[in-house]
Amino acid sequence: MDDLTEYKRLLCHSFTLLDVGGEPDPFTGGKDRTEWLPVVQKVPCRVSGSPGRIQKLTGRQTTPQDFLMHTLYANLKAGMRIQIEQPEYAGNLYKTGLSYPVYGAESLHHYEVVITMIDPVTGEEPEI
Repeated sequence: MDDLTEYKRLLCHSFTLLDVGGEPDPFTGGKDRTEWLPVVQKVPCRVSGSPGRIQKLTGRQTTPQDFLMHTLYANLKAGMRIQIEQPEYAGNLYKTGLSYPVYGAESLHHYEVVITMIDPVTGEEPEI
């Protein structure tokens, strides 16, 4: 348990999990993707570059928009949208990839998630 306490101290960032807001379109059933509302806030995490680890997890070359996020939050699913709350990441929207569990000596230790910066309006990766 001491190892997990030590790990929690390394989670120096936090994120807000977002969901599409507004009323569903009566014709398509879809929602307006220009409004993102917070679902869960101030979830501890740590964000880094780590291109080698990202490539190992995804099996593809990394881009400047890819980051590796460590978290203890178990409910992230691929395709969710998050915002990192620290100033160096402020104003950016990220799409989550698959959540990979990482096991310690005794049990589940944390999750690693590749996040990709996307355009907040279109939901697409910005041009390089």
